Amino acid sequence: MEDLKNKLSEWLELDYILPEDIPNIDLYMDQITTFMDTELKNSTRFEGDKIFTKTMINNYSKNDLLPPSSKKKYSRNHMILLIYIYYLKNFMSISDIKSLLAPLKDHFYDDDRELSFYDIYEEIYQLEHGQKPVIKESVGEDLEKAKESFSFVKDKEDRELLQTFSFITLLCYDIYAKKQLIEKMIDNLYTFDPEEDKKDKKKKK
Repeated sequence: MEDLKNKLSEWLELDYILPEDIPNIDLYMDQITTFMDTELKNSTRFEGDKIFTKTMINNYSKNDLLPPSSKKKYSRNHMILLIYIYYLKNFMSISDIKSLLAPLKDHFYDDDRELSFYDIYEEIYQLEHGQKPVIKESVGEDLEKAKESFSFVKDKEDRELLQTFSFITLLCYDIYAKKQLIEKMIDNLYTFDPEEDKKDKKKKK
């Protein structure tokens, strides 16, 4: 467990794309995938894993998670949406992501709004960056609780195995509880109604 404690700080240094690093020029698909792979390469689990493929991005456009490209080029707003999609798809369904991002696209995607997509991304980045020490402290507390479990087991190897299992399950329970909360919030506040969407599109025409 001591070796694990020493590795936690390293493992909790998560990749994130800084707001100022997002290009403010339109890019082609190949440039988008290269940029994402470069910026988020340390967040992949296995060597050779791709952050995004052309097929994935095309599917997001087909499913209305991502507005269509303009003359095969993607704007900074496209990239910001892709960054959100990348993180959210690790624990949320595509339909939930669509429901969550739809109001954001509807209200703030156009550049003439009071808040730009970039402004929103910058604010969210600051919030999430500020959570790093909080997350580290919470994980550290879970580790200490796990180390106290199964103290009655005499065999050291068995005890450490069970304590490691306890630690992982504590982390999993935290994810499970928050995922349940996220889904209930989306169901109550952000649920995407395809019929209403069709009506809105007809009105715009």
